Amino acid sequence: MSPGSAAPLEHPGCLGLWKAENDRLVRQWRQVVAQNSGQPLKQQAVHHVLEEFRGLLHKLQAGLPSALSVLPLELTVLGNSLTLGVGLVQGFMKDHVLNIQQSLERVLNAQGVPLPKSGDLWGAIFQSPFIPSEMLPPLHHLVGLQGALWLTDNHPGDLIILLRTVMSSQCKESGAHLPGLTEDLLSLLHAWDPPIEVPDAPLALQDARSLKDVLLTTAAFHQGLHELHMENLSLALSSLQKAAFSPCPRPVLVLVHTALGACLRKMGHPQRALLHLLEALKAGLTPGPPLLEAARLYRQLGHTTAELDSLKLLVEALSIPHSSRPPLFPLGVELLITALRPASSLSCGTQSQAKHLLASRCLQTGRGEEAVEQYLDLLALLLDGSMLQGMKYSVTLPGGSPASRVPDVFLETATALILVARFQDSLTVCEELLSRIAPLVPQKLWLGQGEPSLRPALSPVPPRPEDPSEHLFYLLWASAAHLLQGQAHSGLGARREALEEFSRCLELLFRVQPMDRVVDEGADGDVDQGLSRDVIISSAEDELPSKICSPVKVLQKLKVVALISRGLEWVAEGRDARALQDFLLAVQLCPGDRRASLHLLYVLWRLERREEAAAICQRLEAEADQYQDNSEGLLPLYLESCVNRIPITEQESLLRELQKSLQRPTCS
Repeated sequence: MSPGSAAPLEHPGCLGLWKAENDRLVRQWRQVVAQNSGQPLKQQAVHHVLEEFRGLLHKLQAGLPSALSVLPLELTVLGNSLTLGVGLVQGFMKDHVLNIQQSLERVLNAQGVPLPKSGDLWGAIFQSPFIPSEMLPPLHHLVGLQGALWLTDNHPGDLIILLRTVMSSQCKESGAHLPGLTEDLLSLLHAWDPPIEVPDAPLALQDARSLKDVLLTTAAFHQGLHELHMENLSLALSSLQKAAFSPCPRPVLVLVHTALGACLRKMGHPQRALLHLLEALKAGLTPGPPLLEAARLYRQLGHTTAELDSLKLLVEALSIPHSSRPPLFPLGVELLITALRPASSLSCGTQSQAKHLLASRCLQTGRGEEAVEQYLDLLALLLDGSMLQGMKYSVTLPGGSPASRVPDVFLETATALILVARFQDSLTVCEELLSRIAPLVPQKLWLGQGEPSLRPALSPVPPRPEDPSEHLFYLLWASAAHLLQGQAHSGLGARREALEEFSRCLELLFRVQPMDRVVDEGADGDVDQGLSRDVIISSAEDELPSKICSPVKVLQKLKVVALISRGLEWVAEGRDARALQDFLLAVQLCPGDRRASLHLLYVLWRLERREEAAAICQRLEAEADQYQDNSEGLLPLYLESCVNRIPITEQESLLRELQKSLQRPTCS
């Protein structure tokens, strides 16, 4: 008997009984689905049928050796079991992967083919000449399940190789000419032609052709999101349009139209983008993604009111509790794309993240009272849980910039309160933050050459508490809290308290020292003792996303703002010489900072140091054309607001007068 012939059964009656049992279970399942039409299926009913399929599969694999005549039924039962199992847990588990692998090994054993050393079981099966026609439909169904598994694991390349292998085998069997096979997954899925079930074949819950449609839509959607992320907008648009015209359940249509809206927005077609977002809102009960994308669109168009209205609706939508998604049967696009949604594109985040975006946009657009209201609500929402976890949790929506954590929310809240002249409330918020993070601020922080390897808070997963780089964040937050307290005291007219807070801020900031100081101390033999109490941060610099200002630059900007703020208090008290020291140090720390230079010019002129003031004037004039503080738009929001509150109107007026008096040709 050749390997390709059907092996005789010792108990042919068993095969018929087992086939009848499979068909009964399929009919029973279809009846359950029909009786619950439009309603979620009961978990108990699903478990009952699934366990019966698993029991039947065990009988087939344990009761008979692998034989080509048995495998069509065995593979069908396996496919039915996987369809129910994956739908029940809403994803592929390790057991499902092992079930597929074991069945492929049994197919090779029945074919008389040794297991390949390369581990490519699919390649070995389809390269074998011994595949009975009745085994092809369930085998292709298993190909579809394997493809679904690889797509959820984001391994489209493996599916491309499998489909090329399958189609090569089909061409050899039919004697057809083998065309040059493409590497494009969508083209391969279109070309894949699963065989039709033979008459009297075991019943299947879902056939290969149905799975092919699911894979096509899933692959088109996944490919569109990938190209969108890579900014290949024309390719993204093409793939997403294919997904939109494919059979899609309503929850998937929401995501597809949202992605199309994002793509068209980036391509400069806001009206077309808006139409797709409206379609997304009509498609289902998950308005979060299209509302967030609508806010991005309105922001790009400069329609601030519409942007904030969209964010308010988003916060409201996320406040409504949603029941868990019921099991999905048969396997559909909705289940397969769950693991494929890049957070940067389609996730609408949590209620706290959406509320933070709304609050921050109110602050950025000068709507102080509304910003205060949103921030206070957000703080209450965040503090309702564990504060230890809260301090490390990212409140920035995926794709937001720069990333913010709970201490940033405290600081932004204090900033908003200062803007609406609620200075005492701002002091209270800062005190609350300081009381929670003060024990975590290091006494000394050593930095290596260049910038340290600091990790920004880009996700809800924080750096480990023992990570030295985390200490710098705590030091920056504490320093900023003292800076804001100084500004609040200044708003209350309490200059002495303001000076004390600005000085505390600077004392913390100057705890950070370059590593070469450690080397110098080592010559005196004190380095070991010092390092045992302090924190050292590596000199290796991690690559930071382009939208995020590095913590060391934030450190430098905080120093400059604190020095200018303290200098302004000295000027208000008439102590120009003390102010001069602070403004000089600010310019030394950041020579390109225009605000620091303007205030230095102003105090030099007040002290009647005309030549030095003229030199500053000439330098500012020379730098005027190329001046651009590239860091400010990337700073934390609370710090950006502090920078913008530094008064420079009077100083700019003095600069213009001096330029005229110096009779510069470029001056009008």
